[in-house]
Amino acid sequence: MSDGKSTLDRAARFTQNLEWLEKVEKVIPSGCSTLAKAPERLFPGHTPVCCAEAYHSRFTDIDGNEWLDCEMAMGTVPWGHARREIQLTVIHQLKKGTGFSLPADIELECAELILERFEGRYPSLRFTKSGADAVSGAVRLARAGSGKSKVIATAYHGWHDWSAYGYYGSQTKERGIPVDIERSTIWVNKPSYTNIREHTSSMDDIACIVLCPNEWNKEELKKVVNLCRSLDIIIIFDEVTSGIRMGKQATAGEYDIWPDLLCISKGMANGLPLAAVMGPEHLMSLAGQVRFSNAHSSETTALAAAIACERLIKNAKVWPTWREPATRIMKRLESELVLLGLTEQLALKGTYASFYIQSLDEQNFQTDPFREFMVKKMAHYGIFTKGYFIFSDTHTREELIWVEDALLQILSDWKEMQKLEHLKYANL
Repeated sequence: MSDGKSTLDRAARFTQNLEWLEKVEKVIPSGCSTLAKAPERLFPGHTPVCCAEAYHSRFTDIDGNEWLDCEMAMGTVPWGHARREIQLTVIHQLKKGTGFSLPADIELECAELILERFEGRYPSLRFTKSGADAVSGAVRLARAGSGKSKVIATAYHGWHDWSAYGYYGSQTKERGIPVDIERSTIWVNKPSYTNIREHTSSMDDIACIVLCPNEWNKEELKKVVNLCRSLDIIIIFDEVTSGIRMGKQATAGEYDIWPDLLCISKGMANGLPLAAVMGPEHLMSLAGQVRFSNAHSSETTALAAAIACERLIKNAKVWPTWREPATRIMKRLESELVLLGLTEQLALKGTYASFYIQSLDEQNFQTDPFREFMVKKMAHYGIFTKGYFIFSDTHTREELIWVEDALLQILSDWKEMQKLEHLKYANL
């Protein structure tokens, strides 16, 4: 399977995967405590559902099948699985201890390295363990600093009430969210400068707006930021997902558009749980006042891993290292969609940080028939994805070509299937 070119017979290759799935669903609701990894997003019997170990760009499932990983732990391991430099740093710290009764010396070292990467644009930061906590902490800081209460949310910013309310269809009772959450959270569906302007012109008491900048056109984003600055609305960039994957200084640095508060998480400790909020002194100094805290925010193994990552990124001449090949793959896919006449059916979305192909008439990516078709087909090539394509520093040139060839073939197969279905219905 190492060359990735042959289609393999997958029959009976998922025996232990399926047995594990039957057991785990009785013990852990949804089969996993992280919803994005839940088996319900996969296709048991066609794809693996349980991992045994991972190394660099590959992982092995519990049946012993090896896969080229194009999910990379939801993008949290940009340096590759089990990266040696990071492992050694974490092992060294484990011997010294993981949680102390006082602040750990390396918390300061880690903070200084991160702030240095952002070239002193922000004087201070606060650590936490998850991206959701980081963004929610930033919202609390914005409310305390502005004296206002309302927040504009524009995307998925975590599972907490203020974010989940709008993202999951403005449902409250079904989600266990207070009905009056709509008084403080303004959900902007299909966010654009025009939509944001309409909301800000008709409402007051807006403390902040939370944006995922990598999902915006640069010029449109700049207009929104300027608008909010003119209205004294604090700008929060949620770069939990994009962050390190877009560039050394995240999307904010790539676009040279800087928020008041910048939230980063996934990838900063290469898979270990760590997040941070960076901002100006007048806001960050309120962290104690708003009780922005977590018992494990200062846990040392993640801090040690983050220090190792900061050293790696500092020495990287180009970052991300997959920027050029991923951009090239996307251009090839765009051309192939045009060549096959699929542009009215499918659209390529995302950036070199993470991209995917989605049916234009399907709003829910998880139920998209093309996603199912593609994920199952990729599995036959020994490539694992849930629909997104996320690479790492350890993906080789040959592996990226392998992914590109598989995707081009899948688009051709999809086109052929559409033709056959059209003929079938025409003959009825």
